[in-house]
Amino acid sequence: MNTAKNSRPLVPLYVCGILGPFGGIVISPMIPELRQSFDTSTTTIAWGIGAFFFPFAALLLVSGTLGEKWGREKTIRMAVVLYALASLGCAASSSLFVFFGSRAAQGAFNAFMTPLLIATLTDLTPKKRIGRAVGTYAAFQAIGGVLGMLVGGIAADLGWRWAFTVIAAVALVLSLVLPKTPTSQRSAVPGIRAVVNRRMLMLGLVALTQAIGPGGVQLLVALVSRDVLSLSGSATGALLITGSLTAAVLTPIWGSLIDRTGAKRGTILALVLSIVGALVLSQTKTTLALVLAWAVVGAVVQCVSTGFQLLAATGVPGNRGGGISFVLSHRFLGHAIGPLLWVPIFERNISVAYIGAAMVGGLSIAFVYAAQHDTLLADQEG
Repeated sequence: MNTAKNSRPLVPLYVCGILGPFGGIVISPMIPELRQSFDTSTTTIAWGIGAFFFPFAALLLVSGTLGEKWGREKTIRMAVVLYALASLGCAASSSLFVFFGSRAAQGAFNAFMTPLLIATLTDLTPKKRIGRAVGTYAAFQAIGGVLGMLVGGIAADLGWRWAFTVIAAVALVLSLVLPKTPTSQRSAVPGIRAVVNRRMLMLGLVALTQAIGPGGVQLLVALVSRDVLSLSGSATGALLITGSLTAAVLTPIWGSLIDRTGAKRGTILALVLSIVGALVLSQTKTTLALVLAWAVVGAVVQCVSTGFQLLAATGVPGNRGGGISFVLSHRFLGHAIGPLLWVPIFERNISVAYIGAAMVGGLSIAFVYAAQHDTLLADQEG
């Protein structure tokens, strides 16, 4: 009873975890409709994903540290409101230039939410349950992916602008119900220099290569669904949802496993499984096979994120937000690079695109070992 009562104020923070994944993913099921609406090519529309993730990744280098200094509560609340306004800008776009600009604004404002939300959850949760808390946040991120693909798929059939209107309304409501959050002593918050060290650089490279590699196969699945299997936008959204639904169930459990075994082992195991999953996806030829494979692979990929986000949260004592944002900047830079790399390859050979993503995942494993950091050692180091 006490645990449930203590967890209740955290719910709006968890729900805020929906906003970023929704914004980043929502255009995946509606690429043909955007392509037609703006009279352009698939490759050009793929830049709509980069338009969100490039500014997101760039600002994450400093957003966590700045948010700690400005105050978490004020920073998160303002970022949520501005994210809502940027989403309305996407919905009202009359040209590709305006659409990409609004997408960039979404990504920029989201940079001041994600790291501070994870840092707040880490501070408010007992040490023995931090892994589960971060896993639960990852589950809500997965739900954000579910909603992004579901709403994006439905909007592809009914009118793509509705997807951005819906998330704008959700963000405005959340801005009114966010709880008070811890605020660090401004003078005590280490600057960005404390974050830029070998450990954090290696963890950043884990996030970068994971996002380009196994984390980038979701777009390939969406493209196979629309352009190879000729499924509708709604059907593609439903297909992609399977991976996010299983992730929503698995990531809190994976977080509990990490609490016992450490985030280093949990991240490596999830990476190995996601690499195998990408190779399996390269050989799927039917809708049923794609649904079943993605249901597993989508969940495992989210487990990788749970692991390295927790490693980042414990990597810089005294500046959780800065450490998380620095590592996540690499992750979302990877999400921006992935489509630009894999879409042209996909158009020539689908299997090669999947296999290439799997091979990049091998680099992620090497960087986890090179970081020489684990949550089991974090208490001694802090």
